[in-house]
Amino acid sequence: MNIYYDPEKFGLTPIGEIDWLDGSYEFDLTVVWKREFDGRFVYAEDSGCSCPSPFESIGLDAVTVLPKRGGLKMFREHCAERQKEREGYGPDRHAETVALVEKMHAAGAR
Repeated sequence: MNIYYDPEKFGLTPIGEIDWLDGSYEFDLTVVWKREFDGRFVYAEDSGCSCPSPFESIGLDAVTVLPKRGGLKMFREHCAERQKEREGYGPDRHAETVALVEKMHAAGAR
């Protein structure tokens, strides 16, 4: 089982993701899910080449649980920091961040 490919087996509903890279043989993902049992939003990150599957060694213990109030702000700030890390290397993911935050808001995040 894998939280990326089988989120429902972990009680998670996928909301969206940002792939910080454009490479076809590598990934650097930030993925957001909503926990079914309490409605909280969580995210996790993983990166690698084409050899491992995304999140193959990452479980529920590695997710960041966003607070009920202020979770969207915290997530936006996290993504802004990720974008700063990537300046001069890789694409600008501001539009993807905005779209994912909008999906989170529509799904009930505050």
